[in-house]
Amino acid sequence: MLKRVLFLIGNEQEAGPINDIAKSFKNKFNVSMDALYVKDMIKYEVFPSTVEGIGLNIGANYAFQEFRELEEITFKKLKDKVKQTFNEVYDVEGETVEATLEFLKPYDVLIILKNEKPGPYLRELLRTHYKPMIVFSEKEEYKFDKVLLLDDGGYKSNRSLFEFFNVFGEQKVDVLRVNIEDEDLLRERFKENYNLINKSGDPLKVIVEEVENYDFIIMGDLKYAAMLEKITGKLGIRLLEAIKKPIFIG
Repeated sequence: MLKRVLFLIGNEQEAGPINDIAKSFKNKFNVSMDALYVKDMIKYEVFPSTVEGIGLNIGANYAFQEFRELEEITFKKLKDKVKQTFNEVYDVEGETVEATLEFLKPYDVLIILKNEKPGPYLRELLRTHYKPMIVFSEKEEYKFDKVLLLDDGGYKSNRSLFEFFNVFGEQKVDVLRVNIEDEDLLRERFKENYNLINKSGDPLKVIVEEVENYDFIIMGDLKYAAMLEKITGKLGIRLLEAIKKPIFIG
């Protein structure tokens, strides 16, 4: 059975990059691909007022309808640009993160495009996602041949590797460990498909330099980092900002 991949398209400007990503992705992996656009009224900051909790303001109702019509126009333009690339292009109304997580249920992977810095929707999805995600940056060319696992010695990176193999099949992966002294138990399991690279130094600097030699990066999930990044300066979010290669997050 083909694995099912869902691309989340945030706006009309993302249609071009998403098209390029999807075409490259399809050429490499045998998957079924659909796209989703969420008509999110909240982004317009339209909050209908009430009188003593009863009834909606007429002006707010009118504005809501206008924004709904704008969203329908946006979706039609977006769909025209990507419909040749995907099996189906869907639209739903709702809050972006909540609607995406609900729509994701029958899919194996969620793909999302990030800006230079992760926006609020991506940050919330990092905190709440329950299926693997792939985060892309916009670039001219996408390859998926050389794969690198960023292994911090913990359970989350281990799970991400197994999920990656489950979705895309077992393949050769280089495994980067920075300042990790624990014994690695996976080399015996995956043998020639598991090439361990041990490094020491500043983790952010070492990783950013090393990932330039690869096409596709695997990381552990960032749920904890997404919640506490401002307090702790967690490495995961800093890496997400620094790395421009596609990142698979279990």
